[in-house]
Amino acid sequence: MTSLLVYGTWNGKNLKVTSYEINIPKEAGSLSRLRISLVSDMHLGPINDHRQQKIIDSINGLNPDIVLIPGDIIDDIVLFDKTGISGDLTKIKSTYGVYASLGNHDYLGEDLALNLDRLSKAGIGVLRDSSVKIADSFYLIGREDKYTEIRGGEKRTPLTELMQGMNLELPVILVDHQPIDLQEAENAGVDLQLSGHTHKGQFFPFNLITRRIFPVDYGYLAMEGLQVIVTSGAGTWGPPIRIGSSCEIVDILVNFQRLY
Repeated sequence: MTSLLVYGTWNGKNLKVTSYEINIPKEAGSLSRLRISLVSDMHLGPINDHRQQKIIDSINGLNPDIVLIPGDIIDDIVLFDKTGISGDLTKIKSTYGVYASLGNHDYLGEDLALNLDRLSKAGIGVLRDSSVKIADSFYLIGREDKYTEIRGGEKRTPLTELMQGMNLELPVILVDHQPIDLQEAENAGVDLQLSGHTHKGQFFPFNLITRRIFPVDYGYLAMEGLQVIVTSGAGTWGPPIRIGSSCEIVDILVNFQRLY
């Protein structure tokens, strides 16, 4: 048992890169491909302090076109301020910037507005049931986390409403903290959903639980019109231990090419 805990602690401090190459069968303006760095569940706070430098170095080493963060960024806003993490995160380099949706932990502080302010100062564009058109080539949507319905009782905006007026001849990429409501995303015309939240269970036996709760709790899923990638996250929550999962940055190469 001791050796297992030692291994789990060591494994929880390491960071690997997991790579995917996918095709979205659409044209994307002047873009033929897009390199995405996906980093989720950093949980920057007492447990994962100073992890940000490893994350930043890993991302920058991949030379991404865009960096996407599906939530659970901040666990402790006080530590976030004291350690200068906002300034560190501005060192992330990408062609089209850094965008995020919020995760359930990002809502847990006393002042959500303070969290949002710090993320803005870190150069992160937070999309809260909103979208942005990137390089006149593809759409990026960020959803409020499902946790908001528990926290405030307000339903998050339906995807069909968020996507009104979009030219669906262009690719649509969705960032949603939890890998849920996949059928809604497919029906609405989303091409790629990127999620985190599950930590791939983080350690046994929780991986058995996440497998039962989510349609896909880790990795890649291809539906008829939707592709989904779920990351195990770059940090840990609770005990800083990983057994049967890894901390990761996800490197995604998206090719835009019609198949007919």
